[in-house]
Amino acid sequence: MRKVKNDYAAWMALGPGGLPANIGGWLITTALRPFARADPLTVGGADHPGLHWHLEHRRGPRPTIAPYPIPHRQLTDRGHSTLIERLNDAVAAEARPDGPFHMERSHFERRGDALYVTDISTAAPWIARTKGEILHVHESEGSLHVVLQPDDAQTVISAGWGELHPLAGRPLLALPETYVFLYAPRDTDDADRIEQIIHRAVSTART
Repeated sequence: MRKVKNDYAAWMALGPGGLPANIGGWLITTALRPFARADPLTVGGADHPGLHWHLEHRRGPRPTIAPYPIPHRQLTDRGHSTLIERLNDAVAAEARPDGPFHMERSHFERRGDALYVTDISTAAPWIARTKGEILHVHESEGSLHVVLQPDDAQTVISAGWGELHPLAGRPLLALPETYVFLYAPRDTDDADRIEQIIHRAVSTART
């Protein structure tokens, strides 16, 4: 019983994200854990990662990731408020008035805003699967979820900047295969690279 209580407390400590922050939400994420991907570092359908886009490697080890599919969060190397604000500004800047992108509530997080393709008929196939959602920032720690084309997703992961969501490509939540978790920036150099990934995701979100 103590193990169960500790697990519930650890899940609650991650903050809100996609499920009710109560025992019901914890039961759902616990039930989803057996369906998690065995390999979060290999993208299906990636043929030529890195061929058309160079991305510097992230220095140091990958952060520790919490063992829950929802919310999908990191436990170490969490970003501080200044860097999180910088990423939010970078995302919001893509939603220019009368432009092809806009901000609205995240379809997946159900809290906070995400960047969307406004005209879904122009969305690339991997973005059409998300109803137009391209990416969102997690306010609690500065990580992001972003949907990338397959080769770009593998480039990002192989360079150490992220990994696949544990349920990416699984039919349970209709997450695309390339639903990538970007690690939070530890400093301004990290933020520079993450902004580069954001721009790449936006530039490839439409056909």
